[in-house]
Amino acid sequence: MNFANMRLPPQLMENIGFTLVSAQELIEALGVDCDENEKNEIRYLTIQGLPPITSINALSVMIGYNRGFVWSLVYKSYKYYRKFPLSKGTKVRHIEAPKVSLKIIQKWLSYHFTKVAKPHPKVYGFIPRLSHISAAEQHVNAEWIASFDIKNFFQSTPQDTVKDALRNIGYRTEKSIEIISNLCCILGMLAQGAPSSPSLSNMALNSVDLLLENLAKEYGCCFTRYADDIVFSGTGAPPPDISNAIQAIFAKTPWTIATDKTQIVKLPNRLKVHGLLVHGNDVRLTKGYRNKIRLYLYLKKMGYIKDEDKSKIFGHINYNKQIENRRKN
Repeated sequence: MNFANMRLPPQLMENIGFTLVSAQELIEALGVDCDENEKNEIRYLTIQGLPPITSINALSVMIGYNRGFVWSLVYKSYKYYRKFPLSKGTKVRHIEAPKVSLKIIQKWLSYHFTKVAKPHPKVYGFIPRLSHISAAEQHVNAEWIASFDIKNFFQSTPQDTVKDALRNIGYRTEKSIEIISNLCCILGMLAQGAPSSPSLSNMALNSVDLLLENLAKEYGCCFTRYADDIVFSGTGAPPPDISNAIQAIFAKTPWTIATDKTQIVKLPNRLKVHGLLVHGNDVRLTKGYRNKIRLYLYLKKMGYIKDEDKSKIFGHINYNKQIENRRKN
């Protein structure tokens, strides 16, 4: 079965064996190519809720791709990405977007990793039912905020760190770990545009999240991480050595804090977390954003919004409704 040119049906992504629904079905499909050790590993991974990728053959049978093609996806994955720059204001990000054949596998893996891996409770990025709004809400009533940004987050997450994360969630054989990490990394790092990178990055950063939480407890303040954005907040005065303490934690990791994005802000200045104001009892939009919303509502009422602008403008209006509804609850 070839899925390269079709939309991925939800039931395939949800199946632990993609096109196959059970360990026994995979074992039978592999036939004589599956020895007793591999059978046991397939059963074990399935019980753990992990895709039973134990060999090139196993992945080929589950995904429905030719074995030679799967080998190429695993060991020459760089051939299956489109690379392009993406401009955002004055900044340029370099995206490595997987081609459909690889992207399907990465989405399937990410779905199951997200179900199995238990993220740190202070992590809000790439977690179902959580958002940047959820993260900002943890900092309401703050009198100061300190924000830090991890530089080139995905592209500075090494494959060896990804391998450790896979071991931590239950993969036991080096063959499984090698195949999966190769499928999800490009040139030894997580790919910026791969759908598997968000879940794997959270898994990889778990030990650092623990250190950041301990630091927050030491300072008696609040900590959250949303993807590559780390925020501390509290009342009174901010700890004078907080920047050095964060740098010390990351000095022992593969990641680097972008010093040009580090901010420590105190009242009476505006305290913003992920674009939302947090000094007060609820998160709220900035005055400038609220003024923009009032203009958009007027244009909508008068019927002045062009068809090509409706999606963008209605998106802003709906975002405002989302914030207002959360403030009422």
